[in-house]
Amino acid sequence: MAHAILMPRMSDSMVEGTLTKWLKNEGDVVKNGDLLAEIETDKATQDVECFEDGVLLKQTVAAGGVVPVGGPICIVGKAGEDISSLLAQAATDTSLQSSKVKAESATKAADEKRAPVAPPSEPSAPTTPVQPVVAAEFKNAARGAVIETQAMDEAAEKGELEGRLRASPLARKIAAQKGISLYDVKGTGPGGRITAEDVQAALEGKNGRAKLAPVEGGLSQVAIAAPRAASERLPLSNMRKTIARRLAESKSTIPHFYSTIEIDASPMMEFREKLNVGLAAQGSSLKITVNDLVLKAAALAAKEVPEVNASWDGDAIIRHAAVHLSFAVSLPSGLITPTIRDADLKPLKQMAMEAKELGKRAKDKGLKPEEFTGGTLTVSNLGMFGVSHFQAIVNPPQAVIMAVGAILKKPVVSPDGQIVAGQVMTLTLSGDHRVVDGSDGARYLQAAKNLLENPTLLLF
Repeated sequence: MAHAILMPRMSDSMVEGTLTKWLKNEGDVVKNGDLLAEIETDKATQDVECFEDGVLLKQTVAAGGVVPVGGPICIVGKAGEDISSLLAQAATDTSLQSSKVKAESATKAADEKRAPVAPPSEPSAPTTPVQPVVAAEFKNAARGAVIETQAMDEAAEKGELEGRLRASPLARKIAAQKGISLYDVKGTGPGGRITAEDVQAALEGKNGRAKLAPVEGGLSQVAIAAPRAASERLPLSNMRKTIARRLAESKSTIPHFYSTIEIDASPMMEFREKLNVGLAAQGSSLKITVNDLVLKAAALAAKEVPEVNASWDGDAIIRHAAVHLSFAVSLPSGLITPTIRDADLKPLKQMAMEAKELGKRAKDKGLKPEEFTGGTLTVSNLGMFGVSHFQAIVNPPQAVIMAVGAILKKPVVSPDGQIVAGQVMTLTLSGDHRVVDGSDGARYLQAAKNLLENPTLLLF
């Protein structure tokens, strides 16, 4: 008897999947356990297994198609079996599942809209960036003003400047944008007033087209007039959709608080150098990174301050017995957080090797669902990009995320009161204030600071 193979749910946040590649063709004989297709979820690329013996009779979705969770992707049965009723049912099921997904998304969006938004803890800077077009317009306007001033000076020296230049506001704006001088444009308006049409005629080579005056450091006319590439509309990937939804939910429903602490990174850097020299002497190719040390410190500090290793559960707080440490990995399509299980119990060397392996497979989109779910707290490190300090967004249902900045060389005050060269790094904790109090967050940061400033403690 023929059966439909359905789109599996491969993560808690998955609502649909993209079938990126078929591994079996229609007419192929398949067995239980054979891989049928590759599915791209909101987190990674996973394989779909066949749970029936038979023949792949029909692929109900082409490569690149999007199927909601629970929707059919193919039909497996006996060769020559009539599947017309299954095909009709597959179309109906796909439609129903799509409607269900849309309804769930609409309900969630409505809930997020109704959810109270916590007031910001500090004044926020405007977030709307200056668009390149606007920036270019200001640059051209400034350049046009310089050119116009040059022309006025030249005309004054020749005794040719008689009274105030007469031009309409629109004509002035166009001339400034295009980088031309109004003193080279003949006005045809009342009393010799320069109109927008006069400027346009000059640009087209009529009415004495204006010549650009040389401007130090300015762009050439060709560069200004070069056509721009068309704006691009990028469809959202499953991963980007999930990131957008979850982060919007986090910022609108979780009352965030932020705490920052500065640590002396010199002991950690010296310790790391000695560790790597020792590993090389043993013939090991492994190199301990700053991120490895931070991850280990984050895990041990969570064991020391268990209040942060918790989750909000509506009418209760869940305090987790194990420390499952997630760490952010940037991908071209978004962000994923692989998870190191029982990170507080694993030796530093094992954690470093596991983090490197998980990070590599994350970039290849080869993580298994259990390798990027179930984390109890997260570390996000942008120090390798030179970012000295930032505030991360809590990843629900976790209660905290620690943001790690770059190690910077700065003047510091030594214990004997002398100003010396030092190495400084900042750690910023973002917390869910429903679960974690500010004092708990401060104790956690102090614990992490103590571990990193006394790095031999990371070996125990």
